Amino acid sequence: MRFVDEAVITIVSGNGGRGAVSFRREKYIPKGGPDGGDGGDGGDVIFESSHNITSLLDLKYKPVYAAENGGNGQGNNKKGRDGDDIVIKVPVGTVITSAGSGDVLADLVKDGEKLTILKGGRGGKGNTFFKSSVNRRPRFSQPGIPGEKMKVILILKSLGDVGIIGLPNAGKSTLISKLSSSHPEIAPYPFTTKIPNLGVYFDEKNDKTFTVVDIPGIIEGASSGMGLGIRFLKHIERSDTLLHLIEIGSPSEVSKRFETVTLEIKEFNPEILKKNQVVVINKIDLIEDKKKLAGLKSSITRYFKKKNLRPVFISAMDNKGINTLKARLKKIIVKKADIDIR
Repeated sequence: MRFVDEAVITIVSGNGGRGAVSFRREKYIPKGGPDGGDGGDGGDVIFESSHNITSLLDLKYKPVYAAENGGNGQGNNKKGRDGDDIVIKVPVGTVITSAGSGDVLADLVKDGEKLTILKGGRGGKGNTFFKSSVNRRPRFSQPGIPGEKMKVILILKSLGDVGIIGLPNAGKSTLISKLSSSHPEIAPYPFTTKIPNLGVYFDEKNDKTFTVVDIPGIIEGASSGMGLGIRFLKHIERSDTLLHLIEIGSPSEVSKRFETVTLEIKEFNPEILKKNQVVVINKIDLIEDKKKLAGLKSSITRYFKKKNLRPVFISAMDNKGINTLKARLKKIIVKKADIDIR
C-alpha cells in the first residue's frame, strides 16, 4: 500500500560551530591582538506543507532528518559558515506531535505553510569577543551550543468539507465520482476503497468549491481492529459534515446499518458525531416496483425523522437524486462558511 498516513521520524537541528582562538601574525605588527572569529549557527529543522504531496511514504522509510552543523570560526575574524536548514515537506493536513510528551507541535492546514520545529545551536564566540582593557590577549573562546534532537509522530488528516462514511459496498466510491472530479477504483465487491479518496466539487453558478473525503467501509467491530475503516476515521475528523451512505433495504436493515456505523464512530471518537450529518439512501434503482419503493421511502423517512435527520434518496449509479444531494450539501457548507466569516 503506497498510501501512508502515519510516520515516526527523528529530527536533529545543527550544532553551533566553535569560536576560534587566534592572534594576528602580520609583518611589522609586533603586538597583534586577538582575531578569532565566531562559529556559525547550526541549521534549523523546518516543516513545510504542500498540496503536491499526498502521502507520508517517503518519510516513513527515512527515519532521521538532520540539519547541517555550523562551521568553526577562523583567524582574521572570519566567522564560521551558518549550517543549512533542513526543510521537510509533508502533505497539507499533517499534524506533528512530540513522541515523548504527546504535545501537538504543529497542524499544517494551508499549502506552503512553514513552521520551525527545532532551532539550530548558536555559534560560539571567538576570542576577539572577549578582548577588554584588562584582558588584551584572551586565550579562550566559546564552544558552539549543541543542536536539539527529537522524535516526532506525523499523522495525516485529510481536509474535506464532507466525509462519506458507511458499510462496505454502500457505493461510496461511485458517489464521490459523481460529486467530484475524482476517479477512484469502483468494483462490485466490498473494500474496493482501501485508502481515503479526496475529490473536489466546483459549483460554477455560485463560484464555490467543496471537498469530499471517502474512506474505506466501516464494519461491525471496527473499533476493535476489524476491517479497514476505523484506521482511516481520522481523515473525517476535520470534515464539517458527515454523509452517511446507506444501501436501501427494509427499515430494519437500514436502521441496523446506520446504527452499526454510528456505534463504531462513537467508540473511536464521539466528538465526530457532533458534526452536521446528512443521511443518503443509495441504490434505489434496485427496487423496480415503484409502489414498494414509495413505501420504503416513507418508512425510512419516519425512522430518521425521529433523529432529526431528513434522508436523501439516490441512485449514484444512475445519477438519480444527485442534484438534490448536491443542493443539500451546498446549503449546509455555504451556511457554515457564512457563520465562520461572521
